[in-house]
Amino acid sequence: MRNLLRFIIQHHFLILFLIIESFSLFLLFNANPYHRVRFYSSSHKVSGRISNKMENIKDYFSLYNENQKLSEENARLYNRLKSSYRLVAADTIFEGDSLSQRKFMYLTARVINNTVNKQYNYITLDRGSAGGIEPEMAVISSDGIVGIVKTVTPNYAAVLSLLNRDFIISAKIKKNGYFGPLSWNGNSTEYATLVDIPHHVQVNEGDTIVTSGFGGVFPEGFMIGTIDHFRLKGGNYYEITVNLSSDFRKLSYVQVIRNYARQEIDSIEYSVNQ
Repeated sequence: MRNLLRFIIQHHFLILFLIIESFSLFLLFNANPYHRVRFYSSSHKVSGRISNKMENIKDYFSLYNENQKLSEENARLYNRLKSSYRLVAADTIFEGDSLSQRKFMYLTARVINNTVNKQYNYITLDRGSAGGIEPEMAVISSDGIVGIVKTVTPNYAAVLSLLNRDFIISAKIKKNGYFGPLSWNGNSTEYATLVDIPHHVQVNEGDTIVTSGFGGVFPEGFMIGTIDHFRLKGGNYYEITVNLSSDFRKLSYVQVIRNYARQEIDSIEYSVNQ
């Protein structure tokens, strides 16, 4: 005990400096989204290699090969779905000479770092631009949606987790098609909040919530969760608590979705808004 007190007394200026510096950085990143994203982009590149080594050891004890095979098989099945293609008119000529063009491509990636106990959580994947990953690509698991790719390096990608206060997605009630923005309120890893559903819409506990397909990131119909409970807010709209289908505490392998129509959608929407 005496040695500890002596150490604190001898280095109290350094200890005080580190405490103040840490608190200042916390305030900076918490109040400025730009600085927070830049920090994560830089730190993920450094921590990616360390996390990758640690995850290799973990995977050895969690059936790495089997999980990888299952994930790759899921990607192959997704890529064969009709929803991954779009029908082209018979009088249209394009490379490939077929009546269908690929709309979505599913790529397998492994989670090597994942936070769930912060207000702004991120996930690191072991696949980057060299593996076909780009910013603004959707990320899903076998259970439901996971997040959106924000930054990439040649070998790694940083994903904005659904468990992030900055995450917003268009979601809909599967049975009737009514949609609204869904976001995470920062309280529980199991729940998110769906709003702007009109009060006249029939809503029941247990109803399935899926992606609406709006925004050009997530394809339509991917599982998000089920309605846990709801209440009227302001008298005209429901505030719906959604029990998320993905368990973010045990993510291992994910699918990253490339939308080949995204650039065209962004281009035409940009021209309308000018």
